[in-house]
Amino acid sequence: MASFLPEEIIYHIFSWLPVESLMRFRCVFKFCNSLVFDPSFVDIHQRHSISRPHKTKFLTSSGYGKNLYTIDQASFLRIAEINETRYPRFGYVKGLFCLWGSWVQPPVIYNPITRKVISLPSQNFLEKRTVHYCSLGFEPEKKKYKILMITHVRSAPSRYWVFTLGSAESWREIKSAPASLSLIFINGGVCIDGISYFFGCYKGKACIAEYNVRTENFRIISLWKDEYYIPTLNYYNLIELEEKLTAIDHSRMEMGEMDFWILESSESSEEWVKNTIAFPQMYLEAEYVSCFCCSYTPNGEIVFIVNFGRGPKWILFYDWKKKSWRDIEIKEITGEIDIIGVYGNVDGLLPFMYC
Repeated sequence: MASFLPEEIIYHIFSWLPVESLMRFRCVFKFCNSLVFDPSFVDIHQRHSISRPHKTKFLTSSGYGKNLYTIDQASFLRIAEINETRYPRFGYVKGLFCLWGSWVQPPVIYNPITRKVISLPSQNFLEKRTVHYCSLGFEPEKKKYKILMITHVRSAPSRYWVFTLGSAESWREIKSAPASLSLIFINGGVCIDGISYFFGCYKGKACIAEYNVRTENFRIISLWKDEYYIPTLNYYNLIELEEKLTAIDHSRMEMGEMDFWILESSESSEEWVKNTIAFPQMYLEAEYVSCFCCSYTPNGEIVFIVNFGRGPKWILFYDWKKKSWRDIEIKEITGEIDIIGVYGNVDGLLPFMYC
């Protein structure tokens, strides 16, 4: 095929195809198999992918995190059972998942399109009774995925380790975190344009820790208010909203409202802008409702997962500019299956270079 068409034409035609089509062509043409790993082609395909409509998908689990499923609006598909190991926690960045558990090693990287799973190197530095937490980040300049691991043993200070996906190196310990910083992984963190954000505690006060994936340095960001009682962070979630860090506060959900704070500036001083969400009354009138903010869609909607006891689960979408709601009921999901995440990234080839 490559001998009949100029390379420029081939690049142009294939750069507009969706990932699923390119994966099918890999099985037919050797040229396509090498093309999807060509960095220049990956860049062109990524730019074209931005203009395509994005689908929001949902990752679900059962069997205490052993079985994974994906939901595309109304379709329900089982995608993996990973080594009979429970991975109750995860992070998602640029098409890849990092699945991990506080007492499970090693973590694994999972590509939901290829359904391929790779295990990270075992952490020989983990001692008995060591609790560890992981975070997947992405460095946009060099297009590198990095996993940050925080380990903690009893009353000893936390230690920080980094592994670069696709490299031959092992876990590296870094010393850039402030001595009085403790990261809090109650509701996970979020990576935005090469910066990962986590809730934390610094010098006895709740804060947000900023971690630069490229430089591997930390910075402390003050909250919009003084917060000393750390357990109240259970009411907060960090998400990305139009490429800005956003904190959702659902402590007033029983009153029918939620606040979300958008970080408008973080270079030298923090400027948080408050917005309020009026929650639909029809969902508040249910006998038993549990709700947590999960993520946002590529279209800029905030996603909420609502559970009505053991019945069907509802996925709510909030357009914060139009102040409007829409919902999806997933009847196939019962009390034994939990929606644990949202993903709907640009349909790009970058994850296939690593997993």
